[in-house]
This record gives sequence, C-alpha cells and structure tokens, in this order.
Amino acid sequence: MLSNPLLDFDRLLLVKRFTQESYPDVCLNHMPWVSRPGGDVCVIARPGLFAWLADPRDDSPAQVIHLLNGALGPGHVHGMDLWYDGSRVVFGYARTRTDQPPAGWNSRPSNYRLRREEEPTHIFEVALDGSGLRQLTRGEWSDLDPCYLPNGDIAFVSERCGFSLQCNEYDKDETSCNLYVMKGDGAGVRRLSVNKDGDYLPHVLDDGLIAYTRWEYHERSWAHIQSIWTIRPDGTGADALFKQHMNNPWALEDTRSIPRSAKLVAIATGHHTLAAGPVCVIDPGQGLNAAEGIRIVTPGVKPPEGGMAGSPVAEGGVRDRGGLYQTPWALSENHFLVSYTYGKETDATGYALYLIDAYGNKELLYRDESISCFVPTPLRPRRRPPVLAENIDLKRSVATVAITNAAFGCDGIDASRARYVRVSETLGWPYDNTHGGWRYEPDAKSAGVGWNPTRVLGTVKLEADGSAHFLVPADVGLYFQLLDEDQMELRRMRSFISFQPGEHRACNGCHETQARTFRQPAGLAGWKPPVPLTPPPWGDVPISFLRDVQPVLDRNCIRCHTGLKPAGGLDLGGGLTARYNRSYETLIGGKLVAVSPKMDDAKVTPPLAFGSHRSKLISVLRAKPHTDRAKLTGDDFLRLVTWIDANAPYHDAFINKRSAQPAYDLPADKDRFLWIASVHQRRCGSCHKAADVTRPDWIDLRSPQRTLFLAAPLGGGKCKGAYKEASDADYQAVLKSVLAAAAKAWAAPRRDLAAMRSVQAANAPPSVPSPPAGM
Repeated sequence: MLSNPLLDFDRLLLVKRFTQESYPDVCLNHMPWVSRPGGDVCVIARPGLFAWLADPRDDSPAQVIHLLNGALGPGHVHGMDLWYDGSRVVFGYARTRTDQPPAGWNSRPSNYRLRREEEPTHIFEVALDGSGLRQLTRGEWSDLDPCYLPNGDIAFVSERCGFSLQCNEYDKDETSCNLYVMKGDGAGVRRLSVNKDGDYLPHVLDDGLIAYTRWEYHERSWAHIQSIWTIRPDGTGADALFKQHMNNPWALEDTRSIPRSAKLVAIATGHHTLAAGPVCVIDPGQGLNAAEGIRIVTPGVKPPEGGMAGSPVAEGGVRDRGGLYQTPWALSENHFLVSYTYGKETDATGYALYLIDAYGNKELLYRDESISCFVPTPLRPRRRPPVLAENIDLKRSVATVAITNAAFGCDGIDASRARYVRVSETLGWPYDNTHGGWRYEPDAKSAGVGWNPTRVLGTVKLEADGSAHFLVPADVGLYFQLLDEDQMELRRMRSFISFQPGEHRACNGCHETQARTFRQPAGLAGWKPPVPLTPPPWGDVPISFLRDVQPVLDRNCIRCHTGLKPAGGLDLGGGLTARYNRSYETLIGGKLVAVSPKMDDAKVTPPLAFGSHRSKLISVLRAKPHTDRAKLTGDDFLRLVTWIDANAPYHDAFINKRSAQPAYDLPADKDRFLWIASVHQRRCGSCHKAADVTRPDWIDLRSPQRTLFLAAPLGGGKCKGAYKEASDADYQAVLKSVLAAAAKAWAAPRRDLAAMRSVQAANAPPSVPSPPAGM
C-alpha cells in the first residue's frame, strides 16, 4: 500500500492541534476558545518518506518541522491551506493569553463574555521555510478556515456578517459565519454569501469553484440541511450541489475535489458534532438529492448524530469497528489521506494520520501521542484550478434576475394560473459585541411558527409565457413565491439565496430540483429591460402583525368576533396577551392559517402545500355569508394573504436581551389587574366572574376609553348600566388605571408595540391623569 505511485512526495504538511473539547456543533466549532492552546503547522520531511514508513526495520525518526515554532505565542491553528506551488501556507490562528484555555471556555453561557475579552481568530500567512510570517486580517470578528483562490485571493469564513445563532437557548450568545474574500495581502475584504444560518469549511475545487457546507433552516428544522454548495470566487452563482433535500446524513462537510474526477470526498456527520464521521465519495452527477450519489469508503464508521444514506463503495471499503474520520485529502477515487481516532469525537489527543483505500487497507502514517493531527496534505506543487472571470459590478447595489417560465416544475398547477412572483427577505438574528445575540423568540425551537421576521420587497408581474426579468437588491438573503392573479401563493421557496452587486442570474422556474431540464427561449421578458419590484402598499418593511394585519381584522371582523361570547368562539380582538395578541393566538391556535411547520424536514415543497390557498381564514372570507358581512378592500385582502404567505409572522423585530430600558409588559402587570378585578368583583360579580371580565387583552391601547370592560358596562352598554354614567367613581378609578397602563405601554413599548409607535403618534395620545391610590 505504501508503495503506491500516488505517494510520489516525501514531505507531508499537517496541522497539530488539540481536538475541540467544547460543545461540538457545526455552528459553534469556529469559536476561538474551542480547543486548548497548542500545536503548529508542521511538515514531516524525509527522503523516501513512504518507503521508510513501509520498512519495519528502520526505526529512525523523520524530521518534524514546526513552521511557527511559537512565533505567534500560545494559541491554536484553525484551518490551513497550501499555495499551489507548495511555497507557503495560509491559516487561521486563535491566540490565547497563556498556554491554558480561558476560564469558562467550555461553558456556552460564557461566550458573550469571552468574545468581549479574548482575541478573535485571525488569518496569517507564512512561507514553508518559516520566513515571511504576516497577519492578514484584524478586527473584532473571528476570521478562519482560509483557502487560496486560483487568482491569488483568499476566501475564508468570518463572523463579520453579524448574525446570531437562532436555535440556541436564551442564555446563549453565539455567532454564525458567512463566506468572505480578500486580496492576497489582506486588503479589500468583501462578503461572498449572505446566510442567516451559516456557511462553513470552504475549499477550492479543481474546476475553480468554491465548495462549502451551507447550513440553512428557512421554515424547516435546523437538523437536516447542511448540504454541499458551490460559489464562484467572485460570489456569483451560489447554488446547491448535493444533498439539498435529503434528510440523511444530516451534514456533509470538508468537501474537496478528487484528482482527475468529477467526484468529491467529504465527511458525513451530524449537526451537534465536529466535521467527523465516515469518509464518503460524493457523485453529484447522480442527482442533487440522490442517495446513489453517496458511496461510503469507511462503512464501519457511522455519523455521530443522525442517520446515514448511501451504500459502501463497490470495493468494500475500510471495515473499522467504530471511530471517526476527519479532514480527508483524496489522492484518487480509491485512496485518501485522513485523520482518524479510535476514541471519542472530542478526544483532545486521539487523532492521528492514516492512508486508507477503498479496498479495505489502512496504514498509520504519523501519530503524536501528545496532540491530535489533522489536514494531511501532500507537500508538492499541484495544478492550479482555472481562474474564473468576474461577473460583478461593485458600483451597483442591485442584481438582475431572469426567469424563463415561473410555472415550470409546478406539477399539478395549470401554468395559466401563475401571474406574479413575490420576492421577500428572511431577516437574520443580529449579533453585536455590545448587546450580544438578539433573538426573535426567547426559545425559537419551542415558540412561534417561524424562525425569523419577513420583509416583503415586492412583486413582479409575469409575461404571458411565464417569464420575468427584474432587479433585486444585492447582498440580501432572498426567497421567491409563485402567485396567482389575486397574489395568493401557488408555491413557495423554503430556502433563500443572495446575489452579488451587478450579478445576472437566470433560472427556469419554481422547480426546486435540478433533475429536470427545460428547453425554451429566454421568454418575452428577456427581450425587455429588467424592471424594479413593485413594493406592497404598506412599504417594503418587515411585517408586523399588530401594525399591518390587526387593522384589517378591526375593520372587518371584531363586530362579531370579540367579547365574552365571540361568534364561533373565535376572538379576533387586538389586545395584548402574555406572548402575542388575542387574534394572533386565535388564528394560529385554531389552525385558521396554513403555515409551514418550523421543524419540518428537508423534503421538496410541493405546490399549494401551505399559504393562503390552504388557509381556512381566506376560504371563509371568500364565501357567504362573510362576503356580505366583511367588505374587504383590495388592500385589506392583499395584507391578509401576503402575511399568511410569509408564514404568518407576528413580530417585525428582535429582542434585545441587554436593553438599557426594560419594556413595560401590560399583561404581566399582575398588581394592576388584581386591583381592577377587585372592582369588577363588586360591580359585575352578580353576573360575571371577575376573572372572566378582567382581561388585559380587552384593553384598547390606542383608545383606552373603548376598553371592553369600560365600554360594555357604561350607561346603555351591554351590561345594562353597571356604571350608569362616566362620573361613577369606580368607572373613573378603573379608567385612570387603564390610561396609566396605556401611557406606560407606549413610553416603554413591548417589541410588538414598538412597531405601532409611528401609527400611534399620528393620533394624539390621551392625557393621562394620576392613577388611583395604590396603583
């Protein structure tokens, strides 16, 4: 095995590093403090290296060269790549203050403090003779996992995107990473991808594209889509290459080209894992989502989390009895340099370097008992991939999109129904080093119907042949929906894409798979200049249920659907509840709108799976007797269907966990409502239980005098004059308390109310008398 002619080099480049011991996760493995300080970029050098390894009688040592040799101080290497002529390496390095990890390094709630106190990971370059060591990146964000581009630029992943992890718990503050590029000297840093969830482990393929692992969960579970994507070095042409709609394995990571082959090598793994698992040969030619495209070189190893699709290589593969592989380097379709451990995934010193092949052979190449070894790389010149032409214009702020026939691939939908395409943005959770991670929900895994706020940018009308040609903003995470003549969803894209400034991108239609070809000219729209999107009447701002949807219900529904006995038991009042507001909880809890389940798997989304056409609310409003009772304007109807098709978001903004001014939460004001309930017990107790009529969601914050437990009992109201006139002392006392609560709510608004402040300002707020004694 060690006499294979593929082993035509006598120097092996590698990284020594203590294996990550902190919580492993595709979106946490980039933190600067995940490993103990120690290690280096190293070279094993010896004439006839593999003949020496094959000779059991020769126990003389090989020379191990440490390129850094302490020049950067204590820390660890985080990602490394070799320049094509073999003369220099680029690498990430996480410096530490001492030779020990910082306090709290393996406690996730410590990440906010550590990010403010510890130095981020930066990118460096050094020649193979140890000379010319230089730092390429600086600043407050970690930059790591660099790879050389054929034109001399360097791609890398970075926290510079300022996105926060979405699926963690409230006490966690953790970042996501996106792809970036810079010149070879560190100048001109520019973003390549916009992904709210995270892009990781980029490597340049032999065709000049960058392959990387893209994690996404737009209207889906966090677990299943960690797939192989490619992107051109200028950031254009980002697209899924393999496993976009396959559940297992959960992730494919550390993808590299196989020499003289269109196939790739990758590690199959989970989500809460390192990039560790079985070594696989990936054949994208089998189909974007074809399990037949996965051939397992090490079938005796299973991913540490999730299931496994595919089958062993025809030759049988290496039959390990457990263990895990990392950082594969393909010598051919059948031969691989790898890092492997017999022990647990996070064994700090357990990984060593091996040569394996598809025929079941496995040879130890190098082990350092004191530290793990990764990224085995032949130290020799290699063919430089082609330099792909740039297709960007950084002076522009838009990209151009062309669709040949938007209805293509929408099986079961008459193409004549397709009239519009809606373009929306899914907003990532922000992260900054002052406030840490902002949140959409306190715990987004268990609360809410979606992961993110949604901003509808606008629509474009299709030509008669289904084509479209339009402009979209660059560097924004966008997704598309196919609409009918009433701008109701026919099919949705449960993924997203970003475009570079000046990029021109074309697609066939809403097919959500590349398994079918489409032959048709560019379409009528392609002969016309691109058009701007038509924004919705309320503007291209993130959707707020309180601001944008509740007024529609107020105008058309609450005459019947509010109070103690709302029609059909459906209360569509606009008052606040502990988490949302009354009507939102009624619509979502009653399943009156059809939303995509946020924990759904990676399956292809068929037409009419969710949205306004599947929603009972819309079907009822379009049928008698509601067509007579609720006279919706065109704008009202458009607001409802657009909100539903956006997956029915409630909030338009995020939670600042470290706000200097805490919000006043009206429903949580227990003392106030206990006092009001005591009044109701005296004045209303003969007919009602006090708790039934002392409801925070009955308070009308815009017109407090219209609060239901004030208006109904007054004079000729529904309660036959419990308060005979407004001068009644109890009425005045309760009114003063409600006015005081409304004033506090607007002065320190909850997140949902904050979206309403501009609306409220248009109506002069009521004067606020002093509240009653004790309030």
